[in-house]
Amino acid sequence: MLTKKWLRILLVAATVLLVAGTVWAEEASEISAKSFVIMDAKTGRMLLSLHPQMFLPPASTLKVMTAMYVVEKLKMDDKVGVSPTAAGAPASKINIKPGEVFTVRELLYALLLSSANDAARALAEKVNGSEEEFARQLTRQVREWGAYRTTLATANGLPADNQFSTTQDLALLFRRAMDNPELAKIMSTKYYTIKGDRELRNHNRFLFTTPLAVAGKTGFTRASRHTYVGLFQNGDKAIIIAMMGSQKKWADLRPLIEKGFELNGAPIAKLPPAEEKLWFAKKHTGKYAAAPGKSKVKLRKAKVSMGSAGPATSKKTGKKKSKGKKPEAS
Repeated sequence: MLTKKWLRILLVAATVLLVAGTVWAEEASEISAKSFVIMDAKTGRMLLSLHPQMFLPPASTLKVMTAMYVVEKLKMDDKVGVSPTAAGAPASKINIKPGEVFTVRELLYALLLSSANDAARALAEKVNGSEEEFARQLTRQVREWGAYRTTLATANGLPADNQFSTTQDLALLFRRAMDNPELAKIMSTKYYTIKGDRELRNHNRFLFTTPLAVAGKTGFTRASRHTYVGLFQNGDKAIIIAMMGSQKKWADLRPLIEKGFELNGAPIAKLPPAEEKLWFAKKHTGKYAAAPGKSKVKLRKAKVSMGSAGPATSKKTGKKKSKGKKPEAS
């Protein structure tokens, strides 16, 4: 039985946690994302979450899963021929041509740095003969890896019926991906050149703005809005952040990084808004400059949870189909 002394100690501790959660809830009201998870990368424990089991379209963060499955099935130096179907994938793409041949390594760099949908299809066809069959097998595989709330219909993340994931699943899978030295190396690379003098640039702008960034993958479609999953390290502390349904990717992620290291015992200074100011030439010149400022986005309030995830949602959210233009994943 607990003594009065221990009851008082527990009451004080609970009050501190409640106040801390309330303060962060006020800060989090400026985060537009529908869902996020901050995970301790070493233990897999969730430090903070918002709707971590909400079903949402993953956009190009799905390409991390594609890469994980490809390295299970193919060798890095295997040759991959490009079919007309693969070459005809919608943007984003690196414009590979039917009949061209690349190594698995080259296409993985294109997949994870430039978010190339044509590379995703070429790899899927090499592994399973078609993108549709690849997606079926990939769904089975990620569930074996513990991502029980993920269902996939493509290899690239472009909008499709019955394709969704959760930030909890994204964080779990990314943690596993970072155990693979090849994938960790690729996703930490800023630039890479492949056949045809195609220079690839990593879409993860944090690699260019903060030494805390280790690796990550961005995503965007009009249906999903901005999605992201990535690893950050500060000394011996490391966190994984997964985010979906964001209206303002970089502005949402910076406070999550700051909060993650605070909760993990390695607080950092406030991160400046450097990602929006980056400008890249069409081909890398080794320099970047400031771009014009962007208009502000209306903020909304959010309810966050400390520690473990809440109950799973009963069904995935609906998504509107865009008219007139082809969707893009990045």
